[in-house]
Amino acid sequence: MEECIRMQKIVKRYESGNRKNRNVTEALRGVSLCISKGEFVAVTGRSGCGKSTLLNIMGGMDRQTSGEYLFFGKKVGGMNARALARFRNQSIGFVFQAFYLAKELNAVDNAAMPLGYAHVKNRERKRRAEEALNAVGLGGKLRAYPAQLSGGEQQRVAIARAIINHPGVLLADEPTGNLDQENGQKIMDLLHQLHRDGMTIVMVTHDLALAGQADRILYMEDGMQKM
Repeated sequence: MEECIRMQKIVKRYESGNRKNRNVTEALRGVSLCISKGEFVAVTGRSGCGKSTLLNIMGGMDRQTSGEYLFFGKKVGGMNARALARFRNQSIGFVFQAFYLAKELNAVDNAAMPLGYAHVKNRERKRRAEEALNAVGLGGKLRAYPAQLSGGEQQRVAIARAIINHPGVLLADEPTGNLDQENGQKIMDLLHQLHRDGMTIVMVTHDLALAGQADRILYMEDGMQKM
């Protein structure tokens, strides 16, 4: 299978304090992994093990301190700010636990937000947003505002927003964390459908039952991949 993500000896350090009292926290300590195109991979481990830091580096939201990150063979760590912003907007879709919807915008306008950053014209923006919302089962609530939607429906809007640019990879950070079991499984069912349609998915979760639904599980412990 075609290689999608390759990480070699990824280290991430955070420094705080002053010169005399400098504190160094090592969130990732030499992580190496490979994810193939079309895989559904779950990353799991205890709180503070580095799994969200790893996902943020995959998505270009953070940079590694050392090591190499290749996305379809291209180095991500060396991208300038403009190239990195384009990478985040066009190559990666993000889904978070907290949804992050704009409460003053309806479902269509929330889903269309990435297209605004990509300078897509308004009519095309709305057409593609409606298409994405239909794909996640919200065709009947296109004009609803977040306050009028259930938690599961809000997460569906967030997923529509994440896939609207047809990204190569969908990154999901605890996507069911704010949902009850029933709605959480509905979101998992949607992720499975996107996976069957060919999308590569990397999902962070602390829930081993959810992780077990993926093709493969990567276990993290103390900033390292547990073998």
